[in-house]
Amino acid sequence: MMKVLHIDSSPMLRSSSSRKLSQALTDAICLRYPDATVTHRDLGRNPPPHLREETFLTLTGKIDAPDDRTRKEVSDIHDAIRELNECDVLVIGAPMINHSVSSALKTWIDQVCQARLTFRFTPEGAQGLVKDKPTFIVSTRGGVYSSEEHRVMDHQESYLISTLKLMGIEDVHVLPAEGVDKTHPGREQAENSALAQIPDLLSYAFTEHDVAVN
Repeated sequence: MMKVLHIDSSPMLRSSSSRKLSQALTDAICLRYPDATVTHRDLGRNPPPHLREETFLTLTGKIDAPDDRTRKEVSDIHDAIRELNECDVLVIGAPMINHSVSSALKTWIDQVCQARLTFRFTPEGAQGLVKDKPTFIVSTRGGVYSSEEHRVMDHQESYLISTLKLMGIEDVHVLPAEGVDKTHPGREQAENSALAQIPDLLSYAFTEHDVAVN
C-alpha cells in the first residue's frame, strides 16, 4: 500500500494557491493509485514550535529531557521523522514568502533535518539516511522568479531541493505557479497552468522512476 505524506505550509487557509494545487496533486496521485493512504500534516494551521536548546540537546542525546514540554517536543519530532521515513511519496505545498519558505515549513525542516537521524557526516561528505522517493514541491509565488533577472532572489525552490538532498531525497519534481498576485499571468491563469501540468508530471515521475512501496 502506497503511503503519501502531504504537507501544507501556507498560513492562508482559504485563499491559498499552494493548498489548492497540492490537494489537486495529492488527489491525482490517489486516483492513479487507489489503494494509497494519505497523511496530511498542516503546518500552516498547526505550526510546529521553533527548535529550543533543551529540545535539540535532548534530541541529540546530550541531556535527558528536563520537563514535560521538552519530552513532548522531542516525541513530536520523532513522529515527524517517522512520517518522512515511512512515506513512499512526499507532496510539499510551499508558497514563497519573502523570497523563501514559510516560517512553519522552515521549522519543520529544522526539526526533521537532523544529523544521525536523517543524515550523517562521512569522510566523503554528508550522506542522507532517508530513502529516496518521488517528491513534489508545489511552488507558488506572488511574482515571477524564474526569469534570469529575478532568479537570484529565489531562496525557496533551491533551498528545499538542497535540504531534501541532504537527507537523501533526490527524486524531486517542481510544480510551479508563478505570478499569482500579478495582473499577468494572475492567480487563475497560473493555477490552471499548474493543474494542466499534473498528468504529465505524474506520468514522468511514476513511469521513469519505480516507486518502492513500504
